[in-house]
Amino acid sequence: MTGNSTGGPLPGELQTERSEFEGWPVHTVRPRTGDARGRVLYLHGGGYVSPLQPAHWDLIARLAARTGRAFVVPDFPLAPAHTHHDVFPTLRRLYDQLSDGTDTDTFAVMGDSTGATMGLALVQSLPPGQPRPRDLILMSPWLDATLTNPEIRALEPHDPISSTENLSRFAQWWAGGADVATPQLSPINGPLENLGRVAIFAGTDDILTPDARRLAQLAAVATGTELTLHEYPEMTHAFMLLRPGAETDAVLAEITRRLDADPGAVAR
Repeated sequence: MTGNSTGGPLPGELQTERSEFEGWPVHTVRPRTGDARGRVLYLHGGGYVSPLQPAHWDLIARLAARTGRAFVVPDFPLAPAHTHHDVFPTLRRLYDQLSDGTDTDTFAVMGDSTGATMGLALVQSLPPGQPRPRDLILMSPWLDATLTNPEIRALEPHDPISSTENLSRFAQWWAGGADVATPQLSPINGPLENLGRVAIFAGTDDILTPDARRLAQLAAVATGTELTLHEYPEMTHAFMLLRPGAETDAVLAEITRRLDADPGAVAR
């Protein structure tokens, strides 16, 4: 294992590079030798208030080693000092730079928790004709910041990671005075057409999973979108980052399969 600029270990076949984009630190985890087999824009979660954690780097390193992809990881500003008004325009410009001239068949956007929220909202915001990622991979996404789904309260005692009280506070901070139902915070309210291949990974004990099911139902009739929801029994929020085991291994295997699949392959 070798060190990297994030302070954590990386497998020997990987290296990390640090750059800046409009003042944001940006880390790229890539194969040490040879060309990367494509790029993944990875947006980290943490309720908009927590920075990148060792669990993020571990997951990113494992997927980079398995897929040979370069993972581009922006270290964006956080709430409560910053809001989506500050962050989203810069994120769009970063996406524009990464996608410019890129083969979209080897480009993906991926995120966990609130990073998945940002990833979906980002792709929804792209104008017609703008290159879109072949794959949009969302792990435990927070899709509706209003938290009004009646199934949430019933699940809350089973999810030790998330609480409606904390999430509501974080949403208000990130909103910066905007309505939390706006699609940038609640992408379930945004356009669902032409999103391409979308995969959602969620645990049945995650309070956010009922909205993932709602999104899957809505996307089923959206043209240009192929959404697959993978649910894992008795798993809580962001389990694939926090809970080693067979379920996490299954998530990583399916993500690897999707990123390795031929461009015309149909997701399961």
